[in-house]
Amino acid sequence: MGSGGGPAYARRARTPAVWLALALGAGLTAGCGRRAKPPAETAPHPPAPPPAPAGPVHAPIPRRPPAPGQVAGETYVYKGDVAEKQTVEAARAAGLLDVDLTDGWAPFILQDTSGAEGDASKPNAYRATFVALANDRVNPDGRDPHRDEHNYLEVFGIPPTLSVLAARVEEDLQPARRACFDGLDFEPLRRFTGEVGYLDRERAKRAYLEAVHDAEWIRKQGTSASGVVDAALIQSLRDDPKKRGRVDRYLRGQARLRAVRAAQAYLACARLLSPDARTRFTDGMFDLPTHEALAEWERKNDIFGWGLLGGETLANMLRPPLDLHLDTFKRILAERIADAAGIVEDGSTARAKNPPTYRDGAGETHPVPNLIQQHVDALLASLHVATPEDLVAFLRSHAATAGLDVLHVAFRAPPLPPYYGADDMDLSVEIDRGDVWYDFPYDGRGRPIEQRRDHYPHLTMFVRWNDQKIPLCRWRTTIGSWRSEVHPDGRIYMKYKNSDIGERVWKNIVAGPVWIPPDGTPARDLLTRKVLDRNVGPVTVVRSDVMGPGFQSAYGLVLAIHIDPKRSGFDNQIRTHGSVDYTSIARRFSHGCHRLVNNRAVRLFDFVLRHRAFRRIGDVPLRVRRKFSVDGKEYAYKLDTRGYYYELLHPVPVDVGEGRIMGAVKKPILSYMRKPGVDYSAPAIGDAAASIATQRAPSAPSEPATNDPEPPGAVDNEHELGP
Repeated sequence: MGSGGGPAYARRARTPAVWLALALGAGLTAGCGRRAKPPAETAPHPPAPPPAPAGPVHAPIPRRPPAPGQVAGETYVYKGDVAEKQTVEAARAAGLLDVDLTDGWAPFILQDTSGAEGDASKPNAYRATFVALANDRVNPDGRDPHRDEHNYLEVFGIPPTLSVLAARVEEDLQPARRACFDGLDFEPLRRFTGEVGYLDRERAKRAYLEAVHDAEWIRKQGTSASGVVDAALIQSLRDDPKKRGRVDRYLRGQARLRAVRAAQAYLACARLLSPDARTRFTDGMFDLPTHEALAEWERKNDIFGWGLLGGETLANMLRPPLDLHLDTFKRILAERIADAAGIVEDGSTARAKNPPTYRDGAGETHPVPNLIQQHVDALLASLHVATPEDLVAFLRSHAATAGLDVLHVAFRAPPLPPYYGADDMDLSVEIDRGDVWYDFPYDGRGRPIEQRRDHYPHLTMFVRWNDQKIPLCRWRTTIGSWRSEVHPDGRIYMKYKNSDIGERVWKNIVAGPVWIPPDGTPARDLLTRKVLDRNVGPVTVVRSDVMGPGFQSAYGLVLAIHIDPKRSGFDNQIRTHGSVDYTSIARRFSHGCHRLVNNRAVRLFDFVLRHRAFRRIGDVPLRVRRKFSVDGKEYAYKLDTRGYYYELLHPVPVDVGEGRIMGAVKKPILSYMRKPGVDYSAPAIGDAAASIATQRAPSAPSEPATNDPEPPGAVDNEHELGP
C-alpha cells in the first residue's frame, strides 16, 4: 500500500532554470471527451509541441486454453498455462495450499464457523455485506449502486473480487478507452515536481486566476519574432530585478496549469471526471470536482493519498493502466493467501535499523521472512502470470468457462519457518507510544504550539520460540492526545485522552464491532450530509455508518479489547482496532485507542485466531434506541448488535510502553481545559439543549456498560473520516 504525502501546496525549492524548463518545455495536454468551458480569461497555451509519435505499441495478449469447469470442492493446479482440476482434499494431501479466489470469499474472522468438526454455525451478519461490497452489488450506504458508480474500498479494507477486477480490465481494454489513454500527453506530469492540493473553492480559483493574469502580463511584455513567449524573452525579463519575482511566479503557475490539465485529461479518460452538471470542472483549475475525482482514482489503486497531485499519486498516473491492474491482482492474492496460509509476516519488521533474525533448531541464523510476498510470488509463478498481458489471459481463460466467481487454485507454497510448528503459538504484542506530549497545545493567546514528533507509535506482534522473541510484523498505530469533549455544562472543552501504559491482555476479539456514541457526544456530530437520491440532492441524516457494523465504523472491521489483568479484568475503554482514517494513523491522534489500517487489523486478528485457541461466542445482541433533536428537527437511530465476539482461551499479552515523554509536563493533565476561540461566558446552547432518550441492554462478556469515549466528529479541525 501507499502512504500519504505532505500538506497541500507543499513545494520543493526550485531554481529559475528549472521553472523555465517546466513552463516552456511541456506541451498542452491532449484530452479525452468534452471538458467544461474555461472562463473567458484563460491562460495562453504554450507553443505547439512537435508532432507526437505514433501511439504506443501494446504487447499482445497471450492466448490460453479455457480452464475446465469447476464445481464446489475442486481446485485448479497449473501445469504451464494449463489448469487441471483436482479435489481440494487431494491437493492438500499432496502438500499444496488451496487458495479461495471465489467472489464469495470473506476473511476467516467473518466466517460463521471455523470448519472444525462439531463447530456449530453462528451466523456472522456482516459477512454478506462484506461480500456484496467487494462485488459492487451494493454501495457503502447499502443501496444498489448507480450504473456509473463503483466501490473503490480497498484502502478501507475491502478488496475487489476477481470478477470486479476483470470487468475493470476489460473496460480499459476497450478500443476507445485505450485510444484515449494513448493520446494523452504525459510530459507535463513527468516534468512537474511539485504538489497541488485543494483547500477550498476560493483559494483554488485564486491560484488559477493568478496563473491566468501572470500569463497575460508576460504576453504584454512582448513576444519573440515568431509571436510566442520563448526562453530568451523570459530570461530577459528575469534580468530585471523588479520583474524577476513575477516571472518566477509565472513559471510556477504555468507548470501547475499544464500538470492539472494533464491530470484532468487522464481522469476524463478514466471516466472519473466529466463535464456533466454533478462534476463540472474548470479546465486547468484544481477545483473540487478534480480533487474528488483524483481521490477516487487513489482509492481505486489503493494509494493512501489525500487527493493531491504529486508524490506517489503522480508517479502512478505515469504508469500504464494495465500495470496498475496487475498490482491490484497481486494485492488481492496477498489478502487471500494471508488468510488461507494463516501468515502475517509482510516484511514490515525488516524496515528497522537492524533487521531481525531468528535461529533455527540447528543454530543457523535466518532473517525474519516476508512470507506474504514469498507466497504471492510463488502463486504468480504457478499461474504463469508475470506481465499485465498474462493477467488478462488468465482472467479470460477462467471467465470463459466456469467463471471467476467459483475459482480455487492450489500451489506449492514456500515452507513456513519452524516457529510455526506449535498448534498454539506463544504470541505477544508490544505497543511503542513513540514521542508523547502532555503539554497543552496552545499558548496564552490561543495560538497553537508546535509539538514535534520524530518517533511515531508502532505496534509489533511477536512469537516466542526456542528461547527467542521473534518480531513478525511492525505497523504504525495511534495514541491519544488533546481532544475536544463535551463538558457536563454543555460546552466543548479540551481534554487529554490518554493511552494507558502497562501490561494488558487481549481476551475478546470482535468482528464487525459497533461503536455506541457516549451521552456526551455533541448531537450535531451525529449528523452528516449525504446524497441518497440524485434528484433530491444532499440531505441531513444520522451518521449510522460511523456506529457500525461496517468498514466505516469508528472501530473499523475488527477490534480487540485491552483488559488489565492486574485489576480484575478492568476495561478502560482502550482498544486496538481497524480504521478507515489512514490520515490519523499516518500522523495524527486517536482518543486513546490504537488504530490500524483495516486490512492490517483483519490480517492481525485473523492470524491470532488461526494460531490461538478460542471460543466462538457469536453475535452479541444489543438494544439501543436513541432520539435527539437539532435545530428543532428530530432524528433517531437504533443499534441491535455489539458485533461478533470471539473469546481467546489463552489471552494474548500486550505491553504498552510509556514512550518518550516530551515537553515540560510529565503526567497527563486530568482537568478540562478551555478551548481557544470558544466564548465560555455565553450560556450553553445547541447540543446541551438536544433532547436525548437512550435504552441499553446489558453489556457483552468482559465489557462494562460504559461507552468508548471517541466521538465521531471533526471537532478538532482535523477532518477525520471517523473517530
